[in-house]
Formats: sequence, structure tokens, C-alpha cells
Amino acid sequence: MNRESGDDIVIMEEVLSSMDRISNLPEPILHCILSFLSFKQVVQTTVLSQAWEHAWRTFPILEFDKTFFNQVPSVSCNNKIEAQLGDEKLSRALNYVEGTLRTRRREMIRLDKFTLDLYELRVKELGPFVDRCIFSALESDVKELKLALPFHTSARVVDTRPGMPSVDAHNKRCYNLPQEVLCSKSIQVLALSCCKLQSLRSVKLSSLKKLCLTSVYAADQVLESLVDGCPLIEHLSLVNCLGFNTLDLSGLTKLNEFKVLNCLEVLWLSIQALNVKTVSIQLSLPCDINVASCKNIKFLTLRLLSLKDEWLCSQIPNFPFLENLNLVGCDKLKSIKISSLSLKTLKIFECAGLIEVKIEAPNLSIFRYEGDVVSFSIGAMTLLETHLSFDKNNSDIDWYSEYIGLLAMFHNVSKAVNLESYEGENADIPEDLRQIRSSPFYGYNNLDFVITGTRVRVAIKNTIDGLLWISPHLRTVTIKSFYLNWFSFKFEFSYKKQAVYEGGIAQCCKSRPISCWRQCIEQVVVEYTSNCVNNVKRYIFNGEDIWEKIDWLADLDTSLAWSVEL
Repeated sequence: MNRESGDDIVIMEEVLSSMDRISNLPEPILHCILSFLSFKQVVQTTVLSQAWEHAWRTFPILEFDKTFFNQVPSVSCNNKIEAQLGDEKLSRALNYVEGTLRTRRREMIRLDKFTLDLYELRVKELGPFVDRCIFSALESDVKELKLALPFHTSARVVDTRPGMPSVDAHNKRCYNLPQEVLCSKSIQVLALSCCKLQSLRSVKLSSLKKLCLTSVYAADQVLESLVDGCPLIEHLSLVNCLGFNTLDLSGLTKLNEFKVLNCLEVLWLSIQALNVKTVSIQLSLPCDINVASCKNIKFLTLRLLSLKDEWLCSQIPNFPFLENLNLVGCDKLKSIKISSLSLKTLKIFECAGLIEVKIEAPNLSIFRYEGDVVSFSIGAMTLLETHLSFDKNNSDIDWYSEYIGLLAMFHNVSKAVNLESYEGENADIPEDLRQIRSSPFYGYNNLDFVITGTRVRVAIKNTIDGLLWISPHLRTVTIKSFYLNWFSFKFEFSYKKQAVYEGGIAQCCKSRPISCWRQCIEQVVVEYTSNCVNNVKRYIFNGEDIWEKIDWLADLDTSLAWSVEL
């Protein structure tokens, strides 16, 4: 009996061994599998087999991010017991990080990536720990180093320049990055958050291709030395950084992408990088910007800048390969004049001082606009997509009249026009105006309408009625909202008879200028989805009371239990 049981065990082990074929894969393949898992999942694989345990011990990617430290208290605790337990958890976590790094160094494993995200801990005296981790990673020839540090990390802190009111309090006491990091021959990607760069003796990041600084303090000369010491840099990102007033990027022949966002003290910016393709600039203070020599720019974003009309008009011709232009929140602009043969996508968002827009871009295919109703002048072009969101500041009939005129103009140059509105009010065209104006859209089969505001209950009936006046005889209408309580209504319409058009206007619309669809429509199929339901709700409306049934949809969020097909 015992012998048979022993034989059974041997057979079972053989079966299990043959089944675990993944463990027999070459270790580089196991490493590739581990690279798609979270840190917690990676560690859990060590119990599967010795092969997986060894794969973890030689795994060259170490990411100690927020999920790793989520069990450690982020703020000081008044309860002594809880505070003691929190200190113990933190101590174990920090020891595990250092032990893992020591193992890699002892086994002479070169690190492809090391991430240390301590941002949410808000714990003092972490400076020595961070130093040890950095030096250990450098000794393992780390290629990608990402550090996100809390505001108070070390006893060895250096206050920023005195008397600087624009420097936030958290930058007055922040971690000083060791000089050794900026002399590493192995680092190819360096991402730093919440630290300070001291006066640099020398920077020799000879392999660095990507540099991302977030909430970093660096003086003008320090930043200039840093950039000069990265001859191979391809991507440079500066976000919420302080300490420098000028930014001169010249001689960076490999630079492909540059981004500067919310660097509050920058007053002068010059980019002389012939091969840069993507530039994104967001600065709140008036700033002198020179990008004219960037002849190969394809993607340009200018956000919250104090730009003048003349500057923008003179700059665009300098970019013969420009394909994508985004102008966002540039309130000083009054007249936007764009002339470009290469431009394919143009976005103009919330430029509050805008009065007119003139576009001469024959190859433009996508246009997006958010803002007031302004004067538009558009040259010969055929847009594939147009997305329009006009701010409605009053109920004046003149506003609606201009609005309808603009819709008609964009209809003439666009294969598809999608509309957006804060609470759906832009679809509710006054009845008096419908009597004297023609519908702006004809010939469209589909129309998307996006609600961007916080309103929970939308007047579905009025919205559908208005959209079907704006564009009669649509086959489908989709109404979407992407706020907290997101939802989507898709309406499919069937008509009693096919519309007969004469001069671009349906005959039934001429005879019944107001809501002719009420007489022509035969059936409506509605599909409803939201974050409150797991599946699509489908409704079929027909008969003379279709109008009332559509009105009922406005209360659907409170009637999800009523799952019926009418």
C-alpha cells in the first residue's frame, strides 16, 4: 500500500514537472514575462519553482513605486502604537529595497531600470537611505534611473536663494542629488522629481538620451551645465521646475522632443535644435520665446503663453514641416492667422481674447475649436473631422444666429462635424430662429454630441429635437458625457419614407421648418451605457408617442431597474 502510494507520488511529480513547461523556458524569456507584471506579482512568482526564484534574483528591473510603499503611513501619526507599527513597516520596506540592490550588486547583475518612488511618504531623514540606493544602482551600471522623493528627505539640505518669493516652500528644503549621478556613463534615462541640483563641477552623462525633471530646483548655470553635458539627449522635459530665468538650448543635434511646463520663473527661452520634431511650451509669465531655427518641427503646442498676434503670424512660416499646431489658453491673441501648406491638425482652445481666425491650410484634415463665437475665414480645404465647442454666455438670438452661420460654414468644408456643449444648451435652437433660418447641416448620416459639463440630468428630448433640426434625417445620433457619471446614448432612426432633396434641402423640411422629423420618423432604437451598468441597455420606440418615450430617457439613471423593451 505504501509502495503504491510512493509510486503515485513519483508519477504525480513527473506529471507536474511535464506540465510546468514555462519554468523550463530560457531565463531571458522569463525576464521578459516578469517585465509585464507588477512588483508584487513578480515577487509572488518566486514560489512557483526554483527557476522562477532564480529569474527574480537575476531580474534587472527593480521598480519600488507607490504600490510597494502603499502600506507605509504617508504622514505623522498621533497614536503612538500606530506610529510604532508604521515605523516598523517602513524599516522593513527600506531594508528590503537595500537588500535587493545588494543582491544584484553581489551577483554582478547590471540593472536595466531602478525606480524609487518615495513621494507620498512625507518622512524625514531618508537622505542617507536614498544615497545608498543611488550609489548601489550606479555600481550596477543602471541604465534607467527614476527617483521621486518626498519634500523632506535629508538632514543635509540646502535652502534655496533667500528672498525669492516665487520659490515654493517645498523647494526650500529638498534632497540634493549626488554629483556622481551626473557623471554616470551607463544612465540612458534619468527622471528626477522633488530634488535640487547643486553647483555642478562637471556633467558627463555621455549615454543619456532622455532627461525628465519634475519639481526640481536648478539655477541658470546649473541647468546650462547639465544640458551641455548630455550630447546625445533626444528627449528633454522640464515640469514645475524653479531656480532658472533663462533657458538656452543650443548645440543639441540629437534633440527630438522638448517640453517645458509651469516653470514659473522662466523669462527667456531659446531653442536652437535643428532636428527637434516636438515642442510643447506652457509658461505663465510673459516670456521671450525664440524657436525660429527649429526648422523641422512637426508638433508644436503653445499653452497659457502671452503671445502677440504678430509673433505667431511670423513664426508659423518658419516651420515648413509643421503638421500639428495646438494653441491653448493664449488669452493675448486677438487675431490668429495661420498660413501653412504642411499643417494637418489644428487645435484652438479657450483663447479668451480672440476676435477672428483666418486659416489658409489646404492640407488641413482635423480642426478642433473651443471658445467664443468669433469671426472665421477659411480658405479652400476639405476637413475630414471638425470638432466644435462654442461657449454660450447668453441667450441672445444674435448669438444663435452667428452660431448657426458658423456651423453652416464648417459643414461646407467638412466631411464630418462633431459638436460639444457644456450642458447640451448649444443644441436647443430657439423656435423663432428655426422659422427664419435653414438647418446648417444636410447630408450627414451620423452626428456625435459631447456634453462636457457637470450636469447630471440632461434634457434628452430637447437635445435630440435640436440636433435633428441642425442636421435633419440623421441615421444615428450619439450623445456622450465623460464626467464622473459618464453615459452614452446612441439613437438609430428609421424614417417613413426617404427624404427628397432639392438644392440641398429636404422637401419635408421646407414644408415643415420646425421639427419635421416628428412627422417623418417611424422607429427609434436606443442603446444606453453608463458607469452605473455593466451591459448595454437597449430600447425600441415606435408609435405616435415616440416623443414622450424619448423624454423618459432623461430619468434613466434613476430607473435602471426598469429594464424593458417598448
